[in-house]
Amino acid sequence: MILDSETKAVELPDDHGTELRLGLRLLTCTTLIEGEVRSRLREKFDVTLPRFDLMAQLDKVPDGMTLSDLSKRMMVSNGNVTG
Repeated sequence: MILDSETKAVELPDDHGTELRLGLRLLTCTTLIEGEVRSRLREKFDVTLPRFDLMAQLDKVPDGMTLSDLSKRMMVSNGNVTG
């Protein structure tokens, strides 16, 4: 059986249905919250979520950090930080 976000959880065996429904609900909530945060950052501060993340990471280390450390903290490649 192929499962994706469109598949109804009731088609699963009883021991997995609840977990899948909860996981999908959490994913939906996370997506909605992230969308709202993105919108508010753009509207109120004219900044994107990735830029805000960059500023938040830099604020945590007042003495600065290497680009490599920054990319690790942001969970992106080095090229994403320098590009």
